[in-house]
Amino acid sequence: MSASKRKGKKEDKKAAVPTESNRPVVPTDSNRPVVPTDSNRPVVSNESNRPVVPTGSSRNKDKLMVCAIDFGTTYSGYAYSMRSDTMKIFCPQWTSGTSTLVSYKTPTTVLLDRDEEFVAFGYDAEKMYSEYVEEDEADDYFYFRRFKMMLYEKTMKEKLSTETQVSDIRGKKLPAVVVFSHAIKYLKDHLHDALNTKGIDIQDGDIEWVLTVPAIWNDPAKQFMRQAAEMAEIDSNCLVIALEPEAASIFCKELPVEKFEEGSSNIDVFSPGKRYLVLDAGGGTIDITVHEVKGKGKLQELSRASGGDWGGITVDRTFRKMLTDIVGVKFLDDYCNENTSEYIELFKDFEVKKRQKIDESSQSGRVTLKISSTFLEKYEQVYGKDISRRTKETKYADSLKWEGDKMRMKKELFQSFFKPSCDEIVNHVGKLLADPKVVGTNVILMVGGFSESEIVQNAVRSAFPKCRVVIPQEAGLAVLKGAVQFGHNPSIIAARVVKFTYGIECTVPFDPAVHDPGKKMKDPENRNSFRCHSIFSKHVEAGAVVYLDEEQKEHVYYPIRADQKSISFSVYISENADPMYTDEPGCTYLGNLTMDISNTSGEEKPEFAAKLKFGGTEITVSARNAQTNETANIKLNLLNKEP
Repeated sequence: MSASKRKGKKEDKKAAVPTESNRPVVPTDSNRPVVPTDSNRPVVSNESNRPVVPTGSSRNKDKLMVCAIDFGTTYSGYAYSMRSDTMKIFCPQWTSGTSTLVSYKTPTTVLLDRDEEFVAFGYDAEKMYSEYVEEDEADDYFYFRRFKMMLYEKTMKEKLSTETQVSDIRGKKLPAVVVFSHAIKYLKDHLHDALNTKGIDIQDGDIEWVLTVPAIWNDPAKQFMRQAAEMAEIDSNCLVIALEPEAASIFCKELPVEKFEEGSSNIDVFSPGKRYLVLDAGGGTIDITVHEVKGKGKLQELSRASGGDWGGITVDRTFRKMLTDIVGVKFLDDYCNENTSEYIELFKDFEVKKRQKIDESSQSGRVTLKISSTFLEKYEQVYGKDISRRTKETKYADSLKWEGDKMRMKKELFQSFFKPSCDEIVNHVGKLLADPKVVGTNVILMVGGFSESEIVQNAVRSAFPKCRVVIPQEAGLAVLKGAVQFGHNPSIIAARVVKFTYGIECTVPFDPAVHDPGKKMKDPENRNSFRCHSIFSKHVEAGAVVYLDEEQKEHVYYPIRADQKSISFSVYISENADPMYTDEPGCTYLGNLTMDISNTSGEEKPEFAAKLKFGGTEITVSARNAQTNETANIKLNLLNKEP
């Protein structure tokens, strides 16, 4: 057995349910003593692993600058401001290599060579890879795009780890953490180059970094992003994780009235006591939460963040399905592999049309997209007939026409591509607004790049006519700029709602009237008695409101053997409020908590106290020797495989 909890003096011997005094750690292969090595040695509890959300005397008060990286599914960028003028936020401009398009974000694309070394990112990666395809050299490279969404999809199917892989455009795989770290490092280096060009000399230790993640991402995914940032040479002591809808909410709260879209206003939206729903519609995911404005401009989450993979690329998938209905999956896949640059340009043009106002993108009642002549010629070569003739054989006969190098579709067909996403958004918002916890919420704040779509805006407005829809002019930059503000003042989010019930796996004295006979085991301390294993020892309950820097109750453990060097146990989450066992429906293994107890100074039976903190954007843990009060080494690993 790895560890146990000491019984309290006043414990009722008949008690069988888990209490604070009888929660020993369950003995399993996953929690037997771990010998500390360079690869698994627990980190000392210090400023880098205490709550990510600091208080007024925060660790970043001496930083000269805050730089936020908004790592998006389709586009990414960074922004920064100096501590001397926190509201003066700078965003670099990016220029497409194939057009005059200038934007504040660049495509989330990574190009690596055959040795997995970095080559290019963003528009440069798109341009270079297209050239390699034309020169028949693409097999020597890895080209990754939209890999953030791949990561989210992986978390829905399997436990995330450092070994999790993502596929490039041709199906070649690499560890996801490697791809993410290359992207983060490029943006980090780009900032330093930009500062050097301006003659600004700032060292890494002078910068507080902020990395954005969707609020619906799970805890291992957040730790994954932190590890990727560390691989990109960002010191963990100088890094905070920001939740995207929270960042957008912070940004909008500080905007003047004239910075909102015509027809929407922030008047009274952000006054104390007001409640509003944040609809963060990005390229990959839709993040939804509800905030209440508290005193001194603080914000409190009223409903745990929720949403799904209904973002802008859902529209792309629907558009792509139309194409495959006409030309077939194999033809489109072959075209993507053999004419990559043209394929990318087609979807880039589609992206522009997605964001335009309906009247601008559909003159004469039709939406026009450019299509390469190669696409049309190849189709005729493969199938022996032109694509117009084939289209007339499909359900798109009356709504889609091919004219020269253009694809022209009726406005109704174009709008139908948005329907699956809009339906999901409307249904989810409707359910959330019906929750008694958010009663009185009649404002919807729309942010994120996908919120710039007039079709999405109209769908929300028509579905909720009694709600005021508020949209900032820079909806696509709300998360990025808000993340900078969050970095300067992380304590602005005063409280959050816990998504799951968290606990550790432990054992308790076996009671045949209460416990499952299949979980009966001999007590390793007393062979004449029995214990029940796989007990879910609850630390915090799903739906609980946790405040900034709030610590849960301390739990004390002690080693079973005198030669034991570590205490290790499994952490679980549950969708249920009060689970009894860790293997019952709704329970999921989260990770492993390892406490280094090698330095016990000859104590006869040392005790160690550990406590979890949930008030920040990440779970953190601290531990101490309960007898000497010295800080103990402890590590929470959420990226290991299941026990």
